[in-house]
Amino acid sequence: MIPIEWILYLAGVAIVIISQVTIQGAYKKYKQIPTESTATGADVARKILASNNITDVTVVQSGGGTLSDYFDPKKKIVALSPDIYNDNSIASVAVAAHEVGHAIQHHVGYKMIDVRNAVLPFAIMAGNISWVVIILGFAFSFFPLMYIGIGLFSIVALFQLVTLPVEFDASKRALKILQADNYLYDDEIAGAKVMLRAAAFTYVAGLINTILQILRLVLMSNRRR
Repeated sequence: MIPIEWILYLAGVAIVIISQVTIQGAYKKYKQIPTESTATGADVARKILASNNITDVTVVQSGGGTLSDYFDPKKKIVALSPDIYNDNSIASVAVAAHEVGHAIQHHVGYKMIDVRNAVLPFAIMAGNISWVVIILGFAFSFFPLMYIGIGLFSIVALFQLVTLPVEFDASKRALKILQADNYLYDDEIAGAKVMLRAAAFTYVAGLINTILQILRLVLMSNRRR
């Protein structure tokens, strides 16, 4: 019989792989379907920023790879990967609008941004040292250290949890704007929804994977005791 710890580990890995296959499949499909408006991702991003009176954010082409798009509130840029920036596909418009959704969140003072930013420095610290603490605890069979490491790892899960409403809200704002302002027609909106739901699933999968790994570590610690 396969130990439950291995089942939890493999289940976590499997859901992450499934999420990546899902987002890549959605992107591959919808990047090949041009929009009727012919506006590129960069065009749509700039128009949405302008219509929301956001004048201090610049849309730039990043040097990153596929789906490496992001909004940087410190540099005040919406950075779009080359395909998203230059193409006029459903995928490009949907992703660009999502990233501008984050800019709008900052502009209007969306509260969950503050919550996520409050947790972020602790999550970075915890992510850097949690596994070191956990491994040392297991290596020396020092159970308090094991649980301290697991507690630190739980902060990463907390950050992933508070990130979910931020991502969901950005997609909700994007879809509402794309439809209301006729950037996409109804049949195109359906594709944009599929694209953004697939992207959101990667965040959900990441959280589930972290929770499963925490459960696995707790079981391993208890078994050691």
